[in-house]
Amino acid sequence: MRKQFCLHLHGAKSLFGEANDKVDMFAQRFALIRQRILKQDIFRPKLVTADGRQASSDPRHVTHSLTTIESLLGRSGVRFMLGMLIQGIEEGQYCLEDHTAQVPLDMSDAQLLTEGILTQYCVVLVEGEMIDGILLVHRMGNPIVENRRESIQDIGLQSTDIFQSIATQIQLEDIRRQEALHGPDGMIVILSNVHLDRPYVMDKLRTLFEGFSDVNPIYVLMGNFLFNSADNKEFLAYMDELAILMEDVNVAQEGRFLFVPGPNDPGFSDVLPRPPLPKCVTRNFRQRVPHSTFGTNPCRLRYFSKELVFFRKNLTSELQRSALFRTTKNDSTPSQHAIKTVLDQGHLCPHQPAVFWQYDHALRLYPLPDAILLGESTEQYYETYAECDVINPGPCASGSAFPFVVYRPVASVEVDGSTKSDVEFSQIAE
Repeated sequence: MRKQFCLHLHGAKSLFGEANDKVDMFAQRFALIRQRILKQDIFRPKLVTADGRQASSDPRHVTHSLTTIESLLGRSGVRFMLGMLIQGIEEGQYCLEDHTAQVPLDMSDAQLLTEGILTQYCVVLVEGEMIDGILLVHRMGNPIVENRRESIQDIGLQSTDIFQSIATQIQLEDIRRQEALHGPDGMIVILSNVHLDRPYVMDKLRTLFEGFSDVNPIYVLMGNFLFNSADNKEFLAYMDELAILMEDVNVAQEGRFLFVPGPNDPGFSDVLPRPPLPKCVTRNFRQRVPHSTFGTNPCRLRYFSKELVFFRKNLTSELQRSALFRTTKNDSTPSQHAIKTVLDQGHLCPHQPAVFWQYDHALRLYPLPDAILLGESTEQYYETYAECDVINPGPCASGSAFPFVVYRPVASVEVDGSTKSDVEFSQIAE
């Protein structure tokens, strides 16, 4: 029987979930990774011929089977498990839990097989054996990643379209033809930590808008939008100043703007996914800048056939603070470890329990998007992993320089119809 993804239609969702919603949240995270792992060749059983012999004896094609935690009881020897790391009853004690049971872990001699960071609530592949009711971990690591193309091929186009706008392969091909014709004309200018209460930031924004006035790109501004704390009345005044600036440089009427809130901006709370900036502080701006959109955090955008995710979060530092295990390799940067962790886990915040339980799907990365535009308070970076671009524009209010990123989701179209993106790191100096 072929398994399918379907919409969960169970009444209106609420920010205030019940205990069952939290259980469902972690169960769905685990189930998505488990079905991805079971498709990997290393966990697929070998074919057996009619006479009982294996179809292939090549040692390179060795396969393993996943053992559920419930099945560990009474079994000896090394086994392979998939489960979620959770804290046990005793302080400093961690357990591995799957959909059947949980077992305490002894990770004193564990070897980390993959690059990245392992935190509580991460789903991990574990190789170990049961000794006196405790799972002695020999090796462990992040799940095997799956790129976007493979995911869509396996579970179907309609099941993976979060926007519910592409129903058939024919529609997708039509969009890709339009993408080849008009896609290279578009660009997205991305800024993070746009502190509107700093005069030099407003001056740089004026220079930026004037410089791109002939191109008319999509502007994505990510918070925090104030350096100093302020009430809603003061925030409204700063948004009005920004609208006046846009009118002065003639971008207010025709420009396209997307605002993604930061952790300290006005709103409900810092629990994710974060709602848009409240209308009480943006009402005047919306009237003066008609093509402005105030999105959630994270926020998803479709550019022809490309799916882009915008997320304002100091992800690298948070993952490092929460780390139970991290790679010892010195040839990778902390941001590379964080990126690999997030994409392997298929979730923007695998470490953070402060999530609206019924809206956890907004943080999932399955299938992987074409690009993640991640606003961190660190230096600019651009990485590609599993065919997914991850770009940090850097905080534009960090010093005398004013860094930003110009991203072209479709920079060029190849002969075979495939596309290539382009990233340009820029800054406005003194």
